[in-house]
Amino acid sequence: MYALVAVLFGLYEGLNQTIGLHNARSHFAVWKPFVWEMSSVLVIVSLLPAIAAFENRVRIDSRPRTRVVLLHALGAVVFSAVHTVGMVLIRKLVYVAAGESYEFGNIPVEGFYELQKDAITYVVVLLVVFAFREFRIRRAGELRAQELAAELSEARLRQLTAQIEPHFLFNALNAISNRMHEDVEAADRMISQLGDLLRAAYESDDGVLVPLGRELGWLRGYAAMMAERFRGQLAFEIAVAPDIETLRVPRLLLQPIVENAIRHGLKDGHGWLRVEVQLDNDRLRYTVSDDGVGLPARALERGTGLSNISRRLELLFPDDHEMKLSGREPHGAVVSLSFPVSR
Repeated sequence: MYALVAVLFGLYEGLNQTIGLHNARSHFAVWKPFVWEMSSVLVIVSLLPAIAAFENRVRIDSRPRTRVVLLHALGAVVFSAVHTVGMVLIRKLVYVAAGESYEFGNIPVEGFYELQKDAITYVVVLLVVFAFREFRIRRAGELRAQELAAELSEARLRQLTAQIEPHFLFNALNAISNRMHEDVEAADRMISQLGDLLRAAYESDDGVLVPLGRELGWLRGYAAMMAERFRGQLAFEIAVAPDIETLRVPRLLLQPIVENAIRHGLKDGHGWLRVEVQLDNDRLRYTVSDDGVGLPARALERGTGLSNISRRLELLFPDDHEMKLSGREPHGAVVSLSFPVSR
């Protein structure tokens, strides 16, 4: 491809030279302008890698400046000498093959003529090599910055997800402790259920996104433990749209909302709580409703659970998620989340 471009450019220059000579009404063989231009272009193109390698060793943005200027001035002279000698040799060989003789002309004059053109070519090549290198460096830096930002977001997400687990564990142990004074057997069952939940958590991977079925399994285990804690007082219902449990969803979003509703919405665990999971096109919606005390008159302060969820949603789905708290008639509260999902 590189050689083809060089040949095509040489042909283009030869065509322009031919047209110029024709307009000047000069008498010439049509093939000669093509030989002149093609020989020059081919030598220049063959020297481009050497110029690029030299610029890589003596970068034009390096210091001291005087040394750089002197070395590249010498480089331009060497480039012009090799270019001139190379193209003259090619022309002589072609002319000999055609039964003619090629004369370069007055060597000092023609050499200076080629030198001033080659110096410009040399500088242009240096600038192109420098610009291309700077583009690659900047592009690599941008890609690295994107990777670091993604890694930082991932690390923060994992930290926020991990923050929920000790919070949940503390509250679960507190609930078991309270139940212990009321019903030892129920407390024992709660310990067993808590063990199952922890085992499921540690046996699974620590990914930020998990299948919805795993998230619901954790929630059902938590619901069973809370039903044991508030036996006969808490009605818990989970409604899930069919065929969506393979969707990848953020880990541990539902349980903190449910825990928050039980602790702050349902007085002493009395009442009902419903969790709905629905898919609307490519968006998943969680809705957690209760018939508890509802929202306070003053602005609600979000604790660890809700503020954690809000931060994770912002990291995972910036400007493409919804988290809304509202009252429910005649009493109670509703928390709804929505975010994009893919199968």
